[in-house]
Amino acid sequence: MSGPPPPLPSNVVIFGPSANCTLDICPIEYSLYKYRPNLAVNALFLALFALAGAVHVYLGIRWRSWWFMTFMLAGCLSEIVGYVGRIIMYNNPFEFIAFMLQIVFITSGPVYYTAAIYVTLSKA
Repeated sequence: MSGPPPPLPSNVVIFGPSANCTLDICPIEYSLYKYRPNLAVNALFLALFALAGAVHVYLGIRWRSWWFMTFMLAGCLSEIVGYVGRIIMYNNPFEFIAFMLQIVFITSGPVYYTAAIYVTLSKA
């Protein structure tokens, strides 16, 4: 079991809009997640949501289900933006904007999927 991470200089801000911590000056243990997000997995999820969005556009146009397509596409786009934030966090896990992107968009994406389901159920 390792001990606590080494102390930081007094002028280093770890998290927040004015964070100046990078992997060059701060150990990964000081980042919010205490690890670097996996680049391959996050790129895979980004590609899968992009593919799902394209399929929903095709099927929405094919079957003329405009509202369902719109909400599903909005959910896919929200997830894509969130995973872009995770990929940015791979390069710098202390990046505040990337953290905010991924936390807001990945957690709000399912709201659009739920809206699509409710639109579908209202027509049944």
